[in-house]
Amino acid sequence: MKALVKQGHGLGMEGVVLADLPKPVPKENEVLIKVMACGICGTDLHIIADEYAHTPPIVLGHEFTGVIEACGGAVKGLETGDQVIVNNINGCGSCHYCRQGDYQMCLEKASIGINLNGGMAEYVTAPGDHVFKVPDAMKGSDIPALSEPVACCVRAVIDHTDIKPGDTVLVTGPGAIGQICAQLAKLCGAYVIVSGTKVDEARLELAKRLGADATASDAARLAEMVRQRTEYGVDVVLECSGAAPALNQAFELVRKEGQVTQVGVFGKPVMVDLDKMWKKEIRYRSGFATGASSWEKLQKIYAMNALNLEALISTRMPLENYKEAFAMVERKEGYKVFLVP
Repeated sequence: MKALVKQGHGLGMEGVVLADLPKPVPKENEVLIKVMACGICGTDLHIIADEYAHTPPIVLGHEFTGVIEACGGAVKGLETGDQVIVNNINGCGSCHYCRQGDYQMCLEKASIGINLNGGMAEYVTAPGDHVFKVPDAMKGSDIPALSEPVACCVRAVIDHTDIKPGDTVLVTGPGAIGQICAQLAKLCGAYVIVSGTKVDEARLELAKRLGADATASDAARLAEMVRQRTEYGVDVVLECSGAAPALNQAFELVRKEGQVTQVGVFGKPVMVDLDKMWKKEIRYRSGFATGASSWEKLQKIYAMNALNLEALISTRMPLENYKEAFAMVERKEGYKVFLVP
């Protein structure tokens, strides 16, 4: 089968090759999935640059959907022909974190596309208890390949942030993660402001089309908008940009006893005024990857048909065009790029 393999450390993009590998055989507790599409994630870029811990040689890709072609003998509740999505993080199964479904915190975790062969291939295997059927309304579509990033947003917004109906929520950063978080905040009943910079004008327009109540492309306009909308400041900030200036402004604009949730990745240490957090009694949370509860809630949200995800898929490319696809992501062109085996 065709598969996109990172061969080793220190090779950069030159070490990523389209290889011909044997078709995997599922173990007793696994299913074999014929991949429909796999999204390129920022984490994939960090893996290629050796900025994120991984285990080469490895088939890349952890955002995918596909159809089950075979089931191991111990797999229950799934059958050949089911279209599925996958929680890609596998834990030891017995530690404190695994017992509560937080596999991403397990000290022995192994993740598909990072430590185990992933979805940028014609076929991939996954443990049956980490595999979920897509709703009937989504069958035949490759949109569920967005499920892993959506589940990450569910972890941050639904699991870890207290948003009440009528709250004012500021989403900083109108990339794919910001757009999903904004939609989830709307589902919670919030008034949602999405902010960015001058280069984000088109993305901010999309945010409005996807349901955001207001947008701002400069810091001064954003501050004025918050003053006009609120008496004390926004109730919640969802920081999705991974930019230090946005985080510092979040501490300025959130109200006393409000909440800031980090969703984006900064990639390096950032300077913040912790005394401001202290004086305002700001609650700071974060959402890292996904837990079992994230996937359970995701399936319920899918059943509601409450998210517009097609608008976040910029293009679909054959797996053979992986260099062009990764270059697009590096240049931050569009939102999500799908590779199709």
